[in-house]
Amino acid sequence: MPEVLKRLEAEKEELNWLLNSGLLGRSNNLSRVLTYICEKHFLDQDDQITEHSIAVEALGRRADFDPQSDTIVRVVARSLRKRLQEVYQTAGADRAVHILMPTGHYVPAFIHKSTGTAVDEVAVPTAGELTAASVPELNIQSPQRLRWRVAAIATASLFLLCGVVFLVHRNAAKPGAAVRKDSLAVVPQPKNAIHALMGTGRQPYVDHSGFSWAPGKYCSSGDSITVPTQKIAGTEDPYLYLGGIRGIAHCIFPVNPGSHEIHFHFAETTDLATATSPVVLAINAGPGITFDVVDHAGGDSIATSLVLTGVQPEADGAIHLDYTSEVSLLDAVEILPADSESLLPVRITASPISIKDSDNNIWLSDRYFAGGRRGQFSDLTRASRNSIYRYNRIGRFRYNVPVVPFGKYRVTLFFSEPWFGKDNSGAGGPGSRIFDVSCNGNLILKNFDILAEGGSNPVVKTFDNIQATAQGEIELSFIPEVNYPIVNAIEISAQPAR
Repeated sequence: MPEVLKRLEAEKEELNWLLNSGLLGRSNNLSRVLTYICEKHFLDQDDQITEHSIAVEALGRRADFDPQSDTIVRVVARSLRKRLQEVYQTAGADRAVHILMPTGHYVPAFIHKSTGTAVDEVAVPTAGELTAASVPELNIQSPQRLRWRVAAIATASLFLLCGVVFLVHRNAAKPGAAVRKDSLAVVPQPKNAIHALMGTGRQPYVDHSGFSWAPGKYCSSGDSITVPTQKIAGTEDPYLYLGGIRGIAHCIFPVNPGSHEIHFHFAETTDLATATSPVVLAINAGPGITFDVVDHAGGDSIATSLVLTGVQPEADGAIHLDYTSEVSLLDAVEILPADSESLLPVRITASPISIKDSDNNIWLSDRYFAGGRRGQFSDLTRASRNSIYRYNRIGRFRYNVPVVPFGKYRVTLFFSEPWFGKDNSGAGGPGSRIFDVSCNGNLILKNFDILAEGGSNPVVKTFDNIQATAQGEIELSFIPEVNYPIVNAIEISAQPAR
């Protein structure tokens, strides 16, 4: 067999091994870029491997991709370059061929190690020594390749396709939990809102607040992943987080004109190390927003959200999302029409269902909590089904409510004593339940006693000019002093203008 043919076959075999080895990580983006640049290389089309061509042909970006405002190719190339170096310093150290991407170069370098048949006698550099300047001497073959290579491309493509299919099949999890068939809703679906389950293979779902979530073909790229059924903390609706998209995705959401508020929902369900790969989101080709799911949620398998306000559709009547993540899934997207750029009021009740109060305000089912448990009034004459005081969260717990970073908010807490006191079935009176409440690390209630302040009546506490954290949260911690803390409902709204 001619030496050139031997080299080509060895290069194809090495690419196929890499694609099937699992050593490129959980994301298919690295596989896509590596496959693309290698196919071009096999076709003598090294001059066509550019940042723009990789973005459009390998990563699904639009034809008007602008590398000056979108650095995604450089980000993925840097990750691929690092991963290849790691592979050939560890599990692939003894491979006959090494595939590397030199620094500052998108054309792949195929390094043939010396063998008994001496396919290549050139000394093989370490990964750290390989640079773009060294590539011509080490591996880039003459562009005048033999004509038989064109005929070989069909075979190479088949190998590549099998490798990619294997990776997708291996990385995809089994379908999630059965969809709720009953609806506990007591409120209508918001008009002109989008509640989207991201990724394919999802089923329509009605959450505990009565909102209908549906899968949709919003994204033209990215990898769809389903997650096995598991417990997701901080939510009544774990199904929302049992699937989604990752990789490099471009999504289009048709909306009505005007301002919108967007909620991006995440829960890290992998077992990878913390901060392995923060996600990057860009709205309408704007600047990238970096979001670390695990850090923001406080751990794995915990529901968390990112909120953006004042989002307007582009001229085509849609909101465009570019999403990049090697690991973390974007599980669901909620787009709500808004009258202004201010945060829509967040109203949460400890109830397992949504509540519509006497003022027609909608209170969502319990969410954003960590710790504690649900309790409820047994005396329904004092707390009817539609009362925000019927249920409570009790124990040592906290709420991390997503808002806009550094925004100023009014925080209102609602309390009612369900157990102690003369109007309840339990013994005791004032002094039977005492606790503290802190907000973003600052104490806002000290030695709070519901019965001492309100007796058998509910107590409402309002706090103005609460500034959100840099991560975009209002964190409320409930700390016991005597017996367990308790809260019935939480309301967070934009600070009223003075």
